[in-house]
Amino acid sequence: MGNFFCGFTDAHAHLPESPEKDAHTIVPANSKILLNSTRPEDFSRVAALAKKFAGKIVPAFGVHPWFAESFSPETEKELRHYILDTPCACIGEIGLDKRRGDFYIQKKIFETQLALAAETGVPASIHCVRAFGILEKNLRKLTTAGTLPPFLLHAYGGSPEQAKIFAALGGAFSNPRKILPPECLVTFESDAPLA
Repeated sequence: MGNFFCGFTDAHAHLPESPEKDAHTIVPANSKILLNSTRPEDFSRVAALAKKFAGKIVPAFGVHPWFAESFSPETEKELRHYILDTPCACIGEIGLDKRRGDFYIQKKIFETQLALAAETGVPASIHCVRAFGILEKNLRKLTTAGTLPPFLLHAYGGSPEQAKIFAALGGAFSNPRKILPPECLVTFESDAPLA
């Protein structure tokens, strides 16, 4: 499952700093970039850049845990629309972060978005800070159901021991903060805006 993330030159990037800069974005030849949204208002920009740079930008639609309170029933409908109607779409950046925001809301929104990834079979780009046990529990539920999609733990900050568990579930990792065991697929990410 984690092999989906092997071919990326940048497995976790973000939109340019402002919509005005989108028109001036340059993506080098032979690039394959996973472009993540963080809020509902990003969805259309991610879709437009993915269309403009087809084959170079893979779009990921989702609501980051820091902005979980912006997620509404309308957001869920819009997210489903983008996932189903955009070629090669992924879900991201979604996740859990105990350092910032209302964790109860984050958990609910994360589970909703992860369930959509499982239902549609699209890969997920996941942000996780200090919530690896809860993340593992959610991933194991989908494994038991046979619906766990490919997933990437971006800027992985958990332990190497827990990384082995996520790797066994099929996960990949980008820019981990510690050296991970050899069975862990590690790929590069910029976690930066497109230029």
